Amino acid sequence: MKIQKTASLLVLLSLALTMLAVPAAAHGTYMSLEPNGVKIQAWYQGNEPMANCDYQVYAISVINGTESESLYMTGKTDENGTAVFDIKPGVNIYRVKVVSGEHAAERRIDLAEGSMGAAGDHGISWFNVFAGLGYIVGIAGILMYVMSRKTNQKK
Repeated sequence: MKIQKTASLLVLLSLALTMLAVPAAAHGTYMSLEPNGVKIQAWYQGNEPMANCDYQVYAISVINGTESESLYMTGKTDENGTAVFDIKPGVNIYRVKVVSGEHAAERRIDLAEGSMGAAGDHGISWFNVFAGLGYIVGIAGILMYVMSRKTNQKK
């Protein structure tokens, strides 16, 4: 009985600690066509802007069906995680990467196809939540098994 109480307490404590964890792995970007060029907005999970982060814009040329990528420009996002870059004449495809330390948000856009909009996870990843809960239950199960073996050996 004592083992079950201890295991239950460990599971509840683990669940409480995972609820306190702030996710920081997923990032998103949003891009829109503006009169002055292409507007980028980048954010961390939880809608916190990727403020004052480095970004790179790569221009992608297509010649005879083969893509060629070259660095077009670099810069920093503002305090809202926003940046605007001018459209390079003759180039319709870009790859934009916003970098913050080890974290990055990346988006490929094709102006000819109109593939603008959101990319990346903009909220909670329920898969990750349930995967984490699965790990916790699995660890709790292993602990209960080990504790029950110790109890059976004492008898």
